[in-house]
Amino acid sequence: MPTSSEPWVALAATSDLPIAEAPVLAAMQGVAPVRTVALPYKPLDDAEQVEYAGQLAGAAGILLRSGYLTASLLDRLPDLKVVGVHGTGVDPVDVAACTERDIIVTNTPGANAVAVTELTIGLMLALLRRFPESAHQVRADRAWDTARHTGGELGGRTLGLVGYGQIGRRVGAIAKAFGMTVIASDPALDDDEIRNLGAAPVSFEDLLSRADMVSLHAPAIPATRHMIRQETIAGMKAGAFLVNCARGSLVDENAVAAALVDGHLGGAALDVLEGEPPNPESPIFNAPNVLLTPHMAGSTGECLLTIAGTAGQDIARVLRGEAPVHPVN
Repeated sequence: MPTSSEPWVALAATSDLPIAEAPVLAAMQGVAPVRTVALPYKPLDDAEQVEYAGQLAGAAGILLRSGYLTASLLDRLPDLKVVGVHGTGVDPVDVAACTERDIIVTNTPGANAVAVTELTIGLMLALLRRFPESAHQVRADRAWDTARHTGGELGGRTLGLVGYGQIGRRVGAIAKAFGMTVIASDPALDDDEIRNLGAAPVSFEDLLSRADMVSLHAPAIPATRHMIRQETIAGMKAGAFLVNCARGSLVDENAVAAALVDGHLGGAALDVLEGEPPNPESPIFNAPNVLLTPHMAGSTGECLLTIAGTAGQDIARVLRGEAPVHPVN
């Protein structure tokens, strides 16, 4: 175990949210020792902050998969120089507070793109073909003919991509191979960029009114919070499907649940919910035609290795006095 005077790097991970250690250890060779701290994936109260600050004492870097780094917790970590976020979204970190304390924050853009793309397509197929329900009925009830659901096909439908970054583009390319029409809305790109990247550019409002399937690939920032809410759902095509493998805060899940109950939405597949772990009393759990998966879009062995290596290398760069490749602040 590192001594209190020896800088080290913490892997903030749990058994449910692991970090692949081998690529991090390789990146940290000759830079700093590494050990895991099981930081809970929730905001900490004062007593918990004292406890976990003690476990993180002397850490010069944190590779964060589980947990939240708030300003009050950062105040208890005076040796911290760099936080590498395990993924693209940095919402569990108070980036402004890190900047004020001269703590560099990095992330791993694109490292999970293949894994998230594949789950997104899988959820689209599952919504239309209803094979999770059929598989459950066959195993649980030993049903056969009665478990065969008549579904729909992706081909011929319109896919609306809200956000057209690395993941959105990959989803769009695969959707076109299925025979879908792909439209996209992204305020970070002009119309010509979207068109040159393979989709038809539209406004957010037009996308909602035209898309048979809406897939979210936007970041969690104040401007995108509850972008899917009662008012915007009302502008969606009747019977449309919603897929969210991005961030839970993009969706007002109470409004989605109500739209599923009244039939305005044909179905929804959500890999992320707001306030994870989610509120077990949320009406989304009892809504019809909903598929819920436990924030597993990036949970592949290949993805974990890529993310850990990318984040670990940037943490090592900072601790060596070099500039990171993927700075956030």
